[in-house]
Amino acid sequence: NDFTGTLPATLGTLSYLTGFYAYDNSFSGPIPEELGLVESLEEIALSDNRLTGTIPESLYNLRKLQKLYICNNAMTGTLSNRIGEIDRLEVLSIGGNDFTGT
Repeated sequence: NDFTGTLPATLGTLSYLTGFYAYDNSFSGPIPEELGLVESLEEIALSDNRLTGTIPESLYNLRKLQKLYICNNAMTGTLSNRIGEIDRLEVLSIGGNDFTGT
C-alpha cells in the first residue's frame, strides 16, 4: 500500500479492535494519543512509515498489548521507563528511529 496523511484520532473509538496494522505506507505525523484508548489492542504494527514524535503516553496504559512494531520511522524523543508497565509486551521493535533512554 501507499497510504498517506496522518493517522486519525478517531482510531480511539474502535473499542473492539485487537490489532492495528498500517505498516509499510507513507503515514506521517505523530501516533495519535487516542490510540491508547483502545484497551483491547494486542498488536500495533506501524513500521516503515514516516511517523514523527514519540510514543504517546497513553500507549503505556494498554495492558493487553503484546506486540508493538514502530521501527523505521522518524520518531524521536525519550523512550519512557513506563514501557515496562506493559506487562504482556513480548515484542518491542523500535529500531530505525532516534529514541533516547531515561
